[in-house]
Amino acid sequence: MLSNDPADLPFPVTQNADGTVTLVIDMAVLGHSDAPDPSGRIGPKDSQNYFAIDVRGDSYFVEGALYPGGTIPVPTRPSTLSVFPDAPPKLNNETVWDFRVPPIGSHFNRGWVLINGNQMPGFDTRGTPVDSARQVPHLLSTHSFFFGLFSPDTLSPPSLVTQGVENGNDPDAEVVHRAIAGGTGPFRFARGEVRQDRIGRNTTRLRSFSKAGDVLAPNYRFTFLLRL
Repeated sequence: MLSNDPADLPFPVTQNADGTVTLVIDMAVLGHSDAPDPSGRIGPKDSQNYFAIDVRGDSYFVEGALYPGGTIPVPTRPSTLSVFPDAPPKLNNETVWDFRVPPIGSHFNRGWVLINGNQMPGFDTRGTPVDSARQVPHLLSTHSFFFGLFSPDTLSPPSLVTQGVENGNDPDAEVVHRAIAGGTGPFRFARGEVRQDRIGRNTTRLRSFSKAGDVLAPNYRFTFLLRL
C-alpha cells in the first residue's frame, strides 16, 4: 500500500516552520521521446527555424527521468552548445548528465508552442495592431510528475501536476514559477507553486531540432513549495 506521507518518498522533503513543505526534484529530459506535431501551426509546417516563423499551434509531448534533488551536477564550465548561431558560452549549455544512475520516477510534459517569430505585427480588419513578435516564453505546458516507477501492480504512483509557461532563449536565465494544479497520494490536497531552474544538458538528443544537428536535451531542478 502506498504511503500518504511525503516524507516517505525518495526525494528531499523539508517541513517548514510556516506549515509548508519544500520538495526538490531533478529531471533529465529524454530527448529521443520529444514528439512535436506542427499540424496546427500558423507558419510553414516543414520548418525548424522556430524563432523566425509563427510556430503557434504546434503541440508536443516529451518524457523525462526523475531523481532526488541534488543528483544531477550543477554546471561549472560555460559551453557554446546552442541552437543559436554564435551564441556566447553559457553555464547551462554544459553537458553534465549521462544517466549514470537509474531514475526513481517519471515526468511527462505536454503543451503548445508560444513562439511567434514574425517581425511584422498583426492587424485587425481596421488596421489596428493587435499582435507582435514573441520569442519567449517558448511553451505553455502541463507537467505530470510520478514519484515512483510504473509496474503492472503500480499504475498510478503518487503524483503532482503543474501548469504554466517555460523556456527562454538564455539558458542561464531560464527560471520560471508554475502553479500546482493538483496531485494524488500525499499531494491530493496540495496547493502552491514550483520554481523551475535549468541545470545543464544531458546526453540524449532532441528530435524537435533534428535538422540543426546534435542538440542535446536539457535538465531541470524543480523546487516545490507546497501546502498540504
